[in-house]
Amino acid sequence: MFTDRVNCVDAVQKTDEELMVILRKGDREALAQLVRRYQNDIFRFCLHYVRDYELARELAQETFVRVYVARQRFDETRKFRPWVLCIARNLSLNELKRKKSVHMESLEEYASTAREDDGALQRSSEDAPDRELMGQERREILAELLDTLDAESREIVILRFFERMPARDIAEVVGSTEGAVRTRLHRILKALRERSLKVRDFL
Repeated sequence: MFTDRVNCVDAVQKTDEELMVILRKGDREALAQLVRRYQNDIFRFCLHYVRDYELARELAQETFVRVYVARQRFDETRKFRPWVLCIARNLSLNELKRKKSVHMESLEEYASTAREDDGALQRSSEDAPDRELMGQERREILAELLDTLDAESREIVILRFFERMPARDIAEVVGSTEGAVRTRLHRILKALRERSLKVRDFL
């Protein structure tokens, strides 16, 4: 019997990293809690790449399979979220390579809605029609500008502004350095601003 076995109530109170330590000792309830915390985020993240709902669900499930398989290699001194997103990213990119095509999910829907911390959509309420029209126009301009970026640049923008990740975590996901990510992000935003001042409120 595992001395570190957790029940559902205990699992909710533990950090991601603590759950991974427990999972490493064989307690699958720790994995179940991580799935509950991150399944929506991982699904949306995969969807950015593959643009296919069913495939994104499959990749999200496979991500947690890989988490379980790699549990012994997890370093609890590092953050779990960048680590699991790195797994999901690699699975998604491998899938795209097999299809010999690269697609990124349109950012229009993400730019048009606010989101809760758990990834759920938070629709704006009682916006005036003229404000909605102006907002839609700006969102379309933003989406068009982001579509002009290369895949790597779009990925960094998505991670920073839609996944709300700090540069250090982005660097871990994409296999770069924090300084390089900050420099790249600065150049991307500068280029977008130069292309159109209409999106300044978003940047």
